[in-house]
Order: sequence, then C-alpha cells, then structure tokens
Amino acid sequence: MFRKIFLVLILSAVTSYATVTLTNDKQTYDHFALYYFYDESNTLGIHDIEKIECTKVIPNQFSQGYYSGTAWFKLNVTNHSDSEDYVLYFTEPFWSTLDLYTKMNDTWTIQKNGLKVSLQERSIQNYNPAYKLHILPGESVTYYIKGQTLSGHIGEFKIFTEDEFFRPNRIDITDIYIIYASILFIIILFSMYNLIVIKNRIFAYYIAYILSFIVFIAMKSGFYLEFGFPGWSQGLHVVGTIVVFFLVLFSGRFLELKTRMPMIDKLFRVSAAIFLLFALLISQDTPFACLAFNIYSSLFFILLLVVAVKALYQGLIGARYYLIALIIYMPAMGMMTLTFNGLLDNTDINRYAFLVGSFIEIIFFTIILTNKYRELNLKKLQKQKILLKAKKSNQKFLETKIQQKTNDLLSINQQLLKKTQELEITKEQLTRDIQERTEAEKEIEKQKDILHHQANHDSLTGLPNRALFNIRLKQGIKKAKKQEKGLALFFIDLDKFKEINDSLGHDVGDRVLKIITAILKSSIRKEDTLARLAGDEFTIIMEDITYSEDVSKLGHAILNMFADPIHVDEHVLYMTSSIGISLYPQDAKNEKDLLKYADTAMYRAKESGRNNFQFYRPEMTEHALEQMQMKTSLRQAIDNEEFIIHYQPQVDIATDTLVGIEALLRWQHPSKGLLTPKKFISLAEETGMILEIDDWVMHTTMKQVSKWYHDGLDPGKLALNISMKHLEAPNFIYRIQNTMDSYGFKPEWLELEITEGHMMKNAMEIINKLKQVSKLGINISIDDFGTGYSSLSLLKRLPINRLKIDKSFIEDIPEDEEDLTIINSIIALAKSLNLKVIAEGVETIEQINFLKSKKCKYVQGHYYFYPMSADELQEILLTNNE
Repeated sequence: MFRKIFLVLILSAVTSYATVTLTNDKQTYDHFALYYFYDESNTLGIHDIEKIECTKVIPNQFSQGYYSGTAWFKLNVTNHSDSEDYVLYFTEPFWSTLDLYTKMNDTWTIQKNGLKVSLQERSIQNYNPAYKLHILPGESVTYYIKGQTLSGHIGEFKIFTEDEFFRPNRIDITDIYIIYASILFIIILFSMYNLIVIKNRIFAYYIAYILSFIVFIAMKSGFYLEFGFPGWSQGLHVVGTIVVFFLVLFSGRFLELKTRMPMIDKLFRVSAAIFLLFALLISQDTPFACLAFNIYSSLFFILLLVVAVKALYQGLIGARYYLIALIIYMPAMGMMTLTFNGLLDNTDINRYAFLVGSFIEIIFFTIILTNKYRELNLKKLQKQKILLKAKKSNQKFLETKIQQKTNDLLSINQQLLKKTQELEITKEQLTRDIQERTEAEKEIEKQKDILHHQANHDSLTGLPNRALFNIRLKQGIKKAKKQEKGLALFFIDLDKFKEINDSLGHDVGDRVLKIITAILKSSIRKEDTLARLAGDEFTIIMEDITYSEDVSKLGHAILNMFADPIHVDEHVLYMTSSIGISLYPQDAKNEKDLLKYADTAMYRAKESGRNNFQFYRPEMTEHALEQMQMKTSLRQAIDNEEFIIHYQPQVDIATDTLVGIEALLRWQHPSKGLLTPKKFISLAEETGMILEIDDWVMHTTMKQVSKWYHDGLDPGKLALNISMKHLEAPNFIYRIQNTMDSYGFKPEWLELEITEGHMMKNAMEIINKLKQVSKLGINISIDDFGTGYSSLSLLKRLPINRLKIDKSFIEDIPEDEEDLTIINSIIALAKSLNLKVIAEGVETIEQINFLKSKKCKYVQGHYYFYPMSADELQEILLTNNE
C-alpha cells in the first residue's frame, strides 16, 4: 500500500508535464515518466496522435495488461547537457512493432523496430529495440513511439548517452540470459551422460524440458535474432506451452504415476495433449488462447502440487526436493504472469522472479535426477550381479557362449578377407581410371590451340594487356547477348608471388611469369582470351558457355596444373593460385561490374586458404566490407587489450600429473563474443599486427607463469605458438631474452611451438634462428606434426626436443587403421631421433589406452582438461601443491 501511494505521489509530480531533462551529471536515465495512449481501433496515425492531448502518465517501467490494439507513447526530452547523441532503449524484444517518430522540419522521420524488422534493418543492431537520439544542447524534442504486440503492453524505456550505451563492459539483461542459458547447457550435458549410461526415459524428458527452456530464454531475450531467424510475435507464448508440456511428461515419469496413481497418469497425458493444442492455437493467433493457457496451467500446477504431496506421503524417493522446487517455481511464474496481465506493477522483481525461481527449480530437479541415477544404476548393478552368478553356476552355458563367439569371430574374419579382396580390386580399378583420366587430360591439352596475338600486348609475356582485355570483354558480352549464351570471367592471382621477387630477384620472377603464361595458355580453348592485367594478375574470358559445369571444370584444371613444381635454374618452386569467377548475365551485364565482381571473388578465394576458386556471390561484397571492419576491430582490440589467454594443461599419462601448459589466445570481441584464433590470426598476419599480438602473448604468459613459480606453484613448461613473421624478425632473439629478464623467467620453463608447414618455407634461415633459441636453453617443439612435408634430413638438423602429433590423427583412433599406422610411424621416428612425443586432441579413454600402449607419454586434450582461464588453472595448481 505504501509503495502504491509513493508511486502516485511521484506520478502526480510529473503529470502536469512529463519531461526527461538530460544533464552532464548522468549517463543513464531509468526513472522518468511518459504519456500513454491506447488506440483500440488500430487506425490512428502519427498526424492524428499529434493532435490528441495525451493525459495518461505512466512510469518508464510499465505494465498495462493484454490488449489487441495499438499503444502510443509520448516522450518529452530537454537537453541541458553538453552531449548531443543519446540512445533510447526498450527492454522487451517481443513487441511486433515499436517505431520511433521524430519531427524534423515539419516532417516525421521513423526509426523502425520490433520483431518485424531484422537486426540489419534497425538503426542500432540490438536484440532489444534501441533508437538513436540527436538532441542539441538547450533543445527540447518530443518523440512518439507506436507499439503493437500480441503479448502484454509491458516494458521499460531507458535513455543512455551514446558512449555509455556502447561501452564494451556494460552489463545488459541479455548478457544475464546468455549466462543462464550456458549454465542450463552444462546441466544438459550432465543429463545426457546419465541418459547414455542408464537409458531411462526420465532423463530424455528432462533434457527436452531444459532445451525448451533455453529456447524460451532465447525468445525472452531476443537472442535468437542473432542467428538470422525472423521475428516471431507468438514465439514466447508458444515455447512457454512447450516448456510446460515437457514438464508434464517429466513430472509424470518422476512421480511414477503409472504405477502409483493410474487415473492421475491418464489425466497428465490428456493435459500434455492439451498443452500442445494450446501451442497450435497460440501460433495461429486464436483469440483468448493465451488467457485460456494461463488459466489451465494455473489449475494444472495446483493439481501437480497435490499429487507431489501425495507422492511424498507414499514414500517416493526425492519427492521432498520435487515439492520444494515446485513451491518455489509456482509463485515465481505466477508473479511474471500477473505482471504480463497488468495485475501487478512492472518491477524488476515481478518480471524476473521466474529466472531465480526456475534456476532453483532446475537445481533441485538435477539433485533429484542425480539420486535417481544412483538408484537406477544400483538396480542395474544388482541385476548384472545376479546374471553373473547364474552364468558362473552354469558351466555348460559359458562353454556354449564361448563357442558362439568363436564362430562369430570366424565369420567376421571371412567377411574381412572378402572385403580386403574387394578393396584390392577397387584399388586396381581406381588406378586404371586415374591413368585413363590423366591420358585423356593430356590428349585434350594437345588439341588446344594457341591464341592469336594482336596489337597492345604485354611486353614480357606477349599476352593482351588491360586495354585489349577491355575491348575483348566488351565484344564477348555483346556476342553472348546476341547468341543468348553465357560468359565467364576468371580473375587469377598468383599466391605469394611477391616472395619470389623479394628473395630470388625480379629476373627469376619474370621467368616464372612466362612459365605461368604457358601453363594458362594450355588450359583454355581457342575462342577464350587470356590476358595479363598487371604484376601477377591474369584474366581469362570464357565465351559460349552452355553449361555452368564447364566453368568449374576449367577452374579445377587450372588448379591441377599448378600441382607440379616449376624449375628455374637451380630453384624448384611450388606455385598456387587464387581464382575468382563472375558470370554474365547472372552476376552483371557490363564489363566494369564483371571485372569488379571477379576481383572480389578472387580475394574471397585467398581468404579461404588460397589454392582454390570461388564463384562471385552478392554477399561477398558485404564480406569485403566486413573484413575492412574486422581489420579496424583488430587494431582496436590491440589498443584496448581485448585479448585474453586460456591455458590447456599437458599431462603425463603414466602418472596423471600436470607437466606443462599451452597458452591459447582468445579475442573477447565487444559484439561477436569470444573468438578463437581461426577467426583472426590470418588477418593479423596479413596486416602485420601479428608481431604486436605475439609480443603481448609472450609478455602476458611469461609474467603469469613466472608469478606461479615464485609463489611456489609448478605449472611445468609453458608452450607458446610463435608465428613465422615473429621468428623471422631480426630482433626476435633480443625480444625474447629481454622479456624473460623482465619477469625473472627461466629459459627451461619455456617451449616454443613451430608449425611444421610454415617451417618448410624457409628451412635454412629457420634452422639458424632455432639454433640460437636452443642455445638460450629454450625447448623447441614442432606443432601439428604429420600435416606438413618435413624430410628426415631436415628433422635431424633441427635443434628440436619434441614432436606434437596433430589432433586430426588422434580423433578417429583406434578405429581408423590409416591413422594408427601414421601415429606408429611418428612415435618410431621420434624414438629414433631421441625426441619426446606429445599427442593433442585426446578426448576418450580408448585413445589414452592406445597411446599408453605405444609409449606416448604426454597428451593434451579435453579428456583431462579443457582450455581454462589463469584463475581456474591456479586453483588446479594449488590443489596439486596441497
């Protein structure tokens, strides 16, 4: 009562003129009033509302109940601050329409928002509606907000300064929802383990219940919009019925209604069907379906409470915890339902009580199921014990079983022998097919003619230059249009050609270009045009296209031709190319856009790892813009220290002890969340920012590991991944020595990991640099071993201490015979070279047992530890120390 009187007094103070006054003293405004007008007819427009005198004043955090009409809000804002840019923020994402009207020069501008508007179309891309406000100092502005929703007229308006709203570490309710959903996902994994072990349907129902609750949270927070799903106005209530549906199935199974209360069990089954019917009716916008669902679910929860009490008195194990969870959950959900219906004031407690209530309920349910797991597992063990006893008492039964298994093994051996013979036949057939295909390709290459040379050719290669290329492309488009056929434009760029000029000189580079020209000439038809635009950029105009498959075949043919090495004097060079393809008339109908789109597709091919071809797609233009933005974000990430380090322990499987840690870089992106290096390392190497990132990682990890050692903890060796650009830097040795000296970091605590593939590109220089590193007392490991092309002679010359088996060979063992052979070879090679071996990506006990049997002493993977923060690792080190 006192709270309501206080609220009335506040509203009466602002009723005469509800205005938000902006000052320099505040960054956030979350307590103010605004006008509310309900348009039941859904016919009034902004010009009509402007003329109506709105008299109903509501607080910025409001609840008006369920209505089918349109809600209009009027907000007066006066700016007494020095800032001009603000953000109006609305906390509920389930409104179908929530458009902001601003009058400028007698013209109304609209910022559209709500579920009918995608994130990309909003003025501010946020799950909840948000609008940009531009108010000059001393200016007063009136805003109108038009809203429509199938849920209650409920929500909360807030005003932020633009800097405060976009502040990276600002906590929003959506962040809380995401954390909540993550906790629920962990509980799902735990329950899935129980389901796999026990195979009882109660765990399946519980998993479905939590999954539907996660979807409910995604609907409530609007997070599902992030994945490109369209806005669904009815989604919150439809998913709510599904949540109750699975709760009914779970409760019926847990309370053992089928054996304890058969009549109630039938009633529960009927109720489950009714809740599914409610989901269908609500999804079809059936009038009063939501109200009927609220009434029926309230009655059902009362019945559920009575049944739980009866089960408790019948002595059901876990019924006490179930009853406590239900007693906590029901008022919490009731408060939220009454708030949505406008029967309770819209306060944070009333709106979000269900978060706390449901979390407590799920915790209690998890405790219940843990006890249930123990009970069912005990029954399973007792049953197995009885069966084993019976088997031991019947020797004849055992002998029969052994004979059956022996016969089964003999049959399997015969089948394997037959499969082996079939594989040999298949291998021979494939060999013949490959030989025939190679001979056919050579025959095709012999039949291709050399293109005619005309004026305006490149002086080095004799190919048409850019001027002649433009003429040929224009002529080709005219011809294709007249004959109603297709045309393809290939944009070819040689991968890393600049390294040849820089290392071997331009003379060698020019000779390579001539060889490449000859290769490309041999790949095209007589009617096609090959041109050199500039440097290492070539184009092919492919005319008279009837089938799109012909374009792909040419792309594959060009890539295959680069597979063989190029010999220039004593140099053996391996070249690859990235190809972009645009098509006429599908992509563009003029030469300028065709060339631009082929160039864009070529850059996409480079981003996809080079040595491939890509057809142009409209989203590539957007991707190119995103890459530019990503480069800017990466620069800001370095300046704002947005990177974090996770550590994954390395374990001696013989003693299950921690012997080292690998430092893993993560980027805490302000909007994209936690990013792994795959998302940005290639971009960092391309821009040269990898040196700054490597320096930061080296400083951060050495400082942390040194502190652990000085505190009496033992994290083992620190494994650091070093990029080739960092290793090749002239002052690399000085920088690593200086960093160790700065933090009192001992060389024997450090191990540098060098990727095998990168190491092969400049072997002699790398060997000399690694020898200098080894003289410092630092260990060296070859990362991802087995995926590159290291020679035995090179390995013998490298000052390495350990080989790390790539996880791609580990994940399919012990089933994959090929991987087993490769791992055996790597371990044997390491033993012959007196090197240690560590396997990464170990996730199962079968993999552990296999590696133990092969004397692979060290492993790293999720079986023992997931990557973790420094604080989490410190807890493990403290426990080990104790």
